[in-house]
Amino acid sequence: MKFYLLFVLLITPLELLSLNLYELDPNKEYLKSGQKLMDLDFGLHDLEANQISKEILISIHGRDSRGFEWIYPLQTLDNEATKTYFFRWDTTKCPQKITPILVKELLAIKDIEKITILGHSYGGILSSLLLNEIETIETDIHVIAAPIADRDLKKYCGYTHPTSKNNNISYYQWRTIKKLDYAFNSLDYDPQLFDFRESKIVRLPREYRGKRSLKDESTGASTAPEIINGVLASSIRTESTSSTIAYA
Repeated sequence: MKFYLLFVLLITPLELLSLNLYELDPNKEYLKSGQKLMDLDFGLHDLEANQISKEILISIHGRDSRGFEWIYPLQTLDNEATKTYFFRWDTTKCPQKITPILVKELLAIKDIEKITILGHSYGGILSSLLLNEIETIETDIHVIAAPIADRDLKKYCGYTHPTSKNNNISYYQWRTIKKLDYAFNSLDYDPQLFDFRESKIVRLPREYRGKRSLKDESTGASTAPEIINGVLASSIRTESTSSTIAYA
């Protein structure tokens, strides 16, 4: 039986063993679909194995992610010109230890002309460490509700946000409203605030499509990352963020 299963795996095309973006259900089966993403091995995963493109989008999850928050935004952002990837990583480790792994896997992708990176929360910290790691390729890095000025991370991991970036990289900070964000509202400072003048800053709204995107102190409703990422997806897709972006 074991030999039969091994034979089946060997003759099965690789694309049938991989996870496809459009096999994921953002609606009724969103929890199961999210778990499929989080069950992936650590590393960079191609979610559109049959597509060839010179533009790629890489999503990087945060700590305690359940995966489902990525399904709607990734399907919304996807188009015929873009190939979508998901980076699964061990968030119990300091981000500096993961950066070389991500860079190696990213640069192994050939014939790329444009890279878009979306990093949510702790994944945004990892994304920020790429500001000086990617050369020549046009790259947009978006850090979403990311504690890039977190004091504990600096204390225990020695993390510090880069003070410069390569000229080929555009950098966007998407910030929540601290007092409404359950992840930050108990702190005596806002860990999202880092003075980086070469970035563009966007304030995420209280609500999106009739739903609260941040924690309401009166109701105790917590942040829904899929809503935050939905705002991001809509804004990037239209690329009309000039009306909402405040330049640092």
